[in-house]
Amino acid sequence: MVSYKVPATSANIGPGFDCLGMAVNIYNTISFEETDKGLEIEVIGDGSDTVPLDENNMAYETAKYFFDKVGYKFKGLKIKIHNYIPIARGLGSSSSIVIGALLCANDIAGTNMSKDEILNIANEIEGHPDNVTPALVGSITASVILGDTVEYKKIMPPDMLDTIVLIPEYEMSTNKARKILPKTYDRQDCIYNISRASLLIMAMITSDYELLSKVVDDKIHQPYRKSLIKEYDFFENIMKSNGALATFISGSGSTLMAFCHKTMSQELYEILKEECKKNNIKGTIKILSPVKEGAIKLEIGG
Repeated sequence: MVSYKVPATSANIGPGFDCLGMAVNIYNTISFEETDKGLEIEVIGDGSDTVPLDENNMAYETAKYFFDKVGYKFKGLKIKIHNYIPIARGLGSSSSIVIGALLCANDIAGTNMSKDEILNIANEIEGHPDNVTPALVGSITASVILGDTVEYKKIMPPDMLDTIVLIPEYEMSTNKARKILPKTYDRQDCIYNISRASLLIMAMITSDYELLSKVVDDKIHQPYRKSLIKEYDFFENIMKSNGALATFISGSGSTLMAFCHKTMSQELYEILKEECKKNNIKGTIKILSPVKEGAIKLEIGG
């Protein structure tokens, strides 16, 4: 049996639409064991009562894609998923499964593919690299597709950076979140995002929290998607009025995220918890930290 622990991710980070992503400290664990015949799937945690346990399971589909690609014949497969990343909430649940399944399949097939090769296959499956890249390599990443290849750079997150997240009870369809976006954009809106995404990267590299508080803003996707997330204005107002550095939609939602200095994270957590209670806002509140490591192979039984 082979097992990998893969972190959750937050894509876009405001202005970095479809190119920036960040690994954070919630994890899924994916385990594979080749068997003599058949398919056996067990899911523990989020989605245990809804995730398919047959050939429509994402981990199996990913493994099958990989095995077909490399020409590896297998008789059967036992898959076990410990699913702690909320599904369809903008925290990279599907990307974690794809990365974990590819790494497990790579080990079983003995193909010894590099991380870059695994990333390219993950991008073939997912269609964009903003979540799969940090899930695989960790930290904050900027990625782009050049031809058939994903090119990326890791950006080490500032040591004192934390996030406060509000995870609503309802799921968000990525297709729905994409359909609400316009097909064309004004030139000034594009310049607005390019300039802020560039400075966001510099703020991260230099641990400039003041600059970070000024540049996590967007005109490409959040003005449209916030209409799908009823807690958006509430979250932004509470966080910014109490000292958070910036707020943004995690991925395509429904999770909302705020950057803050570690010295303020517990206080902001308590404030948000109390305000949600007062205003009957349902959801899960967490303090999440960026993590420098991506997918990690676990020892058997680990």
